[in-house]
Amino acid sequence: MHKHFYLFLAFFLFQINTIAAQSGCPGCLVQLPDLPADTIFLGAAPDGVAGEMYDGDMSFRMPKTTNPVHDVDPGTPAGLNIGHLTIVALLNVPPGLSWEPNQFEFDPGNETDGCVKFCGTPLLPGMYEVEVFVTATVLTVNQSTSFPFSFYIAPATSTTDGFGLQNSSGCGEVTVGFENNIPSTDTVGFDYFWDFGNGTTSTEENPTDITYSTPGFYEINYEATIDTAGFELSTVQIVDASCNDFSLPPISNAPPELFIKIKDPSGNQIYQSPKLTNAPLPSAFNVNIPIMPGDYSLEVRDDDLIGSDHCGTVTFNRFSNDTLVDGDLKVLLNIFHPVFEVQSTDTVYVFEIPADPQIAPNGLVEVCEGEEVALVADYENGLQWFRDSTAILGATDDTLLVSENGIFWVEYTSPDGCKSISEQVEFSAIGLPSTPSFQASQNWLELNSPDLLPDDFALQWFINGDSIPDANEIAFCNTFPGANLFTLEVTDNATGCSKIFELGVAFDENSDCTVPTNDLPLLEQSLRIYPNPTDRFLNIEFENDGFGKVEIRVLDVVGKVVLSRNFNPQSARFYERLDLQSLASGIYFLEIKKGEGNVARSFVR
Repeated sequence: MHKHFYLFLAFFLFQINTIAAQSGCPGCLVQLPDLPADTIFLGAAPDGVAGEMYDGDMSFRMPKTTNPVHDVDPGTPAGLNIGHLTIVALLNVPPGLSWEPNQFEFDPGNETDGCVKFCGTPLLPGMYEVEVFVTATVLTVNQSTSFPFSFYIAPATSTTDGFGLQNSSGCGEVTVGFENNIPSTDTVGFDYFWDFGNGTTSTEENPTDITYSTPGFYEINYEATIDTAGFELSTVQIVDASCNDFSLPPISNAPPELFIKIKDPSGNQIYQSPKLTNAPLPSAFNVNIPIMPGDYSLEVRDDDLIGSDHCGTVTFNRFSNDTLVDGDLKVLLNIFHPVFEVQSTDTVYVFEIPADPQIAPNGLVEVCEGEEVALVADYENGLQWFRDSTAILGATDDTLLVSENGIFWVEYTSPDGCKSISEQVEFSAIGLPSTPSFQASQNWLELNSPDLLPDDFALQWFINGDSIPDANEIAFCNTFPGANLFTLEVTDNATGCSKIFELGVAFDENSDCTVPTNDLPLLEQSLRIYPNPTDRFLNIEFENDGFGKVEIRVLDVVGKVVLSRNFNPQSARFYERLDLQSLASGIYFLEIKKGEGNVARSFVR
């Protein structure tokens, strides 16, 4: 029941926590449409754009009971009250963003409406997998859970008078698109020059994308030259002329009445000015006619009572900028050639991807169950630890204490918002041997279950915390007076892991475990060999009331001795494990000789 509810709860909060991971954006406004009281409603959170200020609210209504949850998730029983909900934290949010809800704690029985304000400036574009941590209470049970969701930050754009940049910042390598804001639309007279800041230039109107693969700041310089207005003859100034006007009665050197004629390179007259009566010199004519390529002619004439006199003719073109002379005639032209230039500058930012964090120890880390290992990263801050693909809540320090199995790694985020991750560390906790419990009887301390020992083991007895020399059998004869704390430690030699059992024992003055007896029938009755058949190890166990030498031999089916061991046990119970790995598969005989007699058993390897 709870599992379904929490999975749905995670889905419900998907839209609520889609922007940031730290508070600092107060003042959101709840704006909801008409809704049923017990329902689920999520507003929309808009995407962000890297490098642009983000400020927006999102409103939501949470359910009061599991009824609306049941409608969308039939696995959740209906009719249960939702007691409490806490928004705990968000991890791996886009760098640069913050968030703050109108409240973190919700009591759905009294209030289910809320909102979240998101603010800040996202630093880098990308699709971010954000981890949301929430705690919910249903039927008095508190459950913490985390879930991922995707949050999109669009690439940064930058616009100037002349051009715009698409994806103008990033980590490690950035491919930038260029948009010309002053297009030619195939009109002649547009020229462009781009300096991309990386040693390359272009004169194309729309250059192809440029990839910046080295971290740094690249200044983009743009220049557009617009030469579409052509050449225009605006004024003609007659600086000097020798022609004079004829008048009645005759007046010597009367001011002329000047006018001009202009012919194009083909000899066609394209302009004739009005007369300037009694024109002083210098005089000027406002012409304002376009000038095309080629040589034009300009004739100056003087109009009088008996006709017009030729004062002179000069030739000019679009680039004539000196005084033109024909005899006494001097003419100065003002030819206007408007050329517009637009210069713009912007910057591409390529931030360095930080070096991958290093973890010590690394690789496969194996320890005995219950032990703790400190994983240490070589960065001090900007860290987030993960276990089995899930961010660990609150694990942001350079040291992580690990005691559970899993795959661990750490992610580092630089101040520029660039990320790098470490190699994975596999942590494996090795199981401990079974507890070596023992009992005390007549000063004999004896292991209860030798069959639970590891295949390859070592035993050690302790008294009051100090090891007892040569006390490494399954049984121990207590000769220490008084009450003492005895400890038996078993070590699995294959893993190096150990486990202990402690028992307080008082010395029994009426018993003497050091006195040997010789009772062969007891050996026959108590002898156990196991497992049979065996793959490798054969356990031998019997009561040992008679102290003294014990000889064990293994014989094959033809009577050949293939293994022989001698023992001098000092405990009331004999236990030994034989390693038969060197023997071929088949039927064998185990012979135990003790004192004057012997016992034999068969077994299969």
